[in-house]
Amino acid sequence: MDNSEQEEKYIKDLKDKVKEEAKRISVDKSVDKNMLDSFQDMQNKNIYYLLSRAEQNANIGVKSPSLVKLFFLKRVIYKWIIRFIFKVLRVITVNQNQYNLSILEILRRNIDANYDLALRFANDKTQLNTRITENEVRLKSMDNEMYYLKKNIDYLKNSLLQLNQRVDDICGDNLKGYVRKPGRKEFKELKSITKKFNSDLDSLYVFLEDNLRGSRTEIKNRLKVYLPILEKANVGSKDCPILDIGCGRGEWLELLREKNLNATGIDVNKIMVKTCKDLRLNVVEEEVFSYLKTIKDCSMGAVTGFHLIEHYEFDFLIELFKELHRVLRPGGLVIFETPNPDNILVGSCTFYLDPTHNKPLPSLLVKLLLEAHGFSNVCIINLHPNKILSKKEESDSENLRMFNEHFFGPQDYAIIGYKE
Repeated sequence: MDNSEQEEKYIKDLKDKVKEEAKRISVDKSVDKNMLDSFQDMQNKNIYYLLSRAEQNANIGVKSPSLVKLFFLKRVIYKWIIRFIFKVLRVITVNQNQYNLSILEILRRNIDANYDLALRFANDKTQLNTRITENEVRLKSMDNEMYYLKKNIDYLKNSLLQLNQRVDDICGDNLKGYVRKPGRKEFKELKSITKKFNSDLDSLYVFLEDNLRGSRTEIKNRLKVYLPILEKANVGSKDCPILDIGCGRGEWLELLREKNLNATGIDVNKIMVKTCKDLRLNVVEEEVFSYLKTIKDCSMGAVTGFHLIEHYEFDFLIELFKELHRVLRPGGLVIFETPNPDNILVGSCTFYLDPTHNKPLPSLLVKLLLEAHGFSNVCIINLHPNKILSKKEESDSENLRMFNEHFFGPQDYAIIGYKE
């Protein structure tokens, strides 16, 4: 285990301990309030009532009982008799009475102190819950920061890998002569080679892809919509394989493998190809036309490309459609997914987050190009409307409906064409 892995494990363990401790000492506010209310009700209804009764009993032998209900003569006689008895018993009851009242006062003060303590305890726990919530927010912020730090580390690793490859190429036999004899011609050729290497931005593209494309799980869930289409077309067998052009990180190839479908991916990005091979996916590092030339006529069941065709020049796209029609068997199909410029936010902004994009392609244009090159039953599927900004309410206003459609409607579309 290297240092970075040890640091990640240490941070993960520390975060887990903090979360467990926060969970252990966390107190539910509603429970606190119910306990406090219950305690207060018990004091008001039970304890203080019992104390009042106890004080009355403690004063027996000091206060005369009520004689209002008796006749006047009896009241006078009973009054003198009671006074006489009280004076006789006072010697005995005075100390007991004082003792009883002292005990009751101690109980009352103790109950009041416990109530004040319970209030302070509830207040302290409320403050503790507030601090715990603040710490949870900080932990979440740390999670986000660690996520982006990991992305940057991956980018640096990929850049280092590319740098090593470039150093190996520069130190190869074809450049040793330039080092020994640095003439003008050799320096010119070396400058050309260096320019070629500088244009090879595989690691930068992987970094952009990881931050803008979405997680592997999210992309796999999005791509599941195409599985029933392939199943209906009965493709993916050994005699009717699938080719994925620009396979990228391999999410689509993973889905096809999970369905036991025979598929191959091609890509020119060395880092992405390595990622796919690490996942034991069938991937070839090859340029599209170079690979298609090796495929026999009418031998492929399906060709797919997700967020691919928007990278190509128009002439390149035309030649690609011709080649795909050649390699597909009758009944085979092509599936392309691309950003939808009908969505104004996509066509004017998010499309250009990828600097390798060429031009947005309206769905009607791609449909007509496929039909012009022999594909039939071409259909368009609008995908991925903006769920956060989309207006859910219905409206009778045509202007509002069109506004919502063009600003918050499908951000991508898929186009599917079949070879008869």
